[in-house]
Amino acid sequence: MVKIGILGGRLGETNPSSPYRKWMDNVPEKYIDNDGWILNEASLVAAIEYQYPDAEVKYLTNFNEKTLQKNDVNFLVGVNLLNAWHSSPKMYKKWLSIMKNKDNNIYPPLSEQDFLYNKGNYLLYYQKKGIPIAPTFLIKGDRDAKKILAEVRKNNWKGFVVKPDYSFANIKISKYDLDDKDVESKLSKDLKKTKKFPGLVCQETMLGFTKKYEIKTFWINGEYKYHVAIKSSGDLWGESERFGRVSSKVMGTVKRLAKRVLDNYPETKIKGKVVRPLLLRIDLGCCQGNTLDTTKYFLNEIEYAGCGTFTDVKNVFHYWPEAYYKKAIEICDLSNK
Repeated sequence: MVKIGILGGRLGETNPSSPYRKWMDNVPEKYIDNDGWILNEASLVAAIEYQYPDAEVKYLTNFNEKTLQKNDVNFLVGVNLLNAWHSSPKMYKKWLSIMKNKDNNIYPPLSEQDFLYNKGNYLLYYQKKGIPIAPTFLIKGDRDAKKILAEVRKNNWKGFVVKPDYSFANIKISKYDLDDKDVESKLSKDLKKTKKFPGLVCQETMLGFTKKYEIKTFWINGEYKYHVAIKSSGDLWGESERFGRVSSKVMGTVKRLAKRVLDNYPETKIKGKVVRPLLLRIDLGCCQGNTLDTTKYFLNEIEYAGCGTFTDVKNVFHYWPEAYYKKAIEICDLSNK
């Protein structure tokens, strides 16, 4: 028997109850809303236990160490360490201590989480590996608006976006236009609001986010499974997000680039053995040089545990029970050797 914990409660992602599946009968009513949408974590518990009789799965909404240590693996699904970091220093310190304790069997391990929380560092890491990114420079300790604007003008950017490390879901991301006479005062104001973040990523405004589709590709246990194409980035760009489709030719280009990102992802070892990530969501933007050339996508960001999987807009939930079960068996086997 493999014992699995599904940690969540912060993301709020749901799955449609249509098409009907037998495992849905086992979901407690409290996890189903009035329109029939089922909480993702509860869906996973019911689906894994229905499909795999040798699995005992529990939905966990807190980090109780006694409970965690009873499981072979505890997956971060609808929650991750950043939720605590944004809540309070006390909560962050507590969660960090829990995740450092390997006896708590939390996956992904802390080393993998740290790599992806620092967006600026991992973007430059990939740039050194030959992976294209948007024109970028990092802002660390010195957060002087005049100096930042001087660097932007030196690069001949017409506009730029500032994204904090340790951020998610567009939190504290800001966009600026050099033609705006108040750009310096607006930037100074926003820099004060983001002073708690360990670093900031400054990037040229890429027109492709509103003109072309950003493509979020999902790689499960090292294999491409599906993607979501989104145009614009919501309020940040003054437009609502729109889902759409891209051609097979574009997808061929995007998948090849995403595969290079995956292949250069730092190794994670558990019990001394390399374990490929359960999930990497590799988001690719259009297009290099602001040319709108759809053969020239670039790496925008990488997400993982606790990120949106878009099971509410695509019929893709069926990938996930198998993925979590197989990863649990893989990790459990390592522990038993």
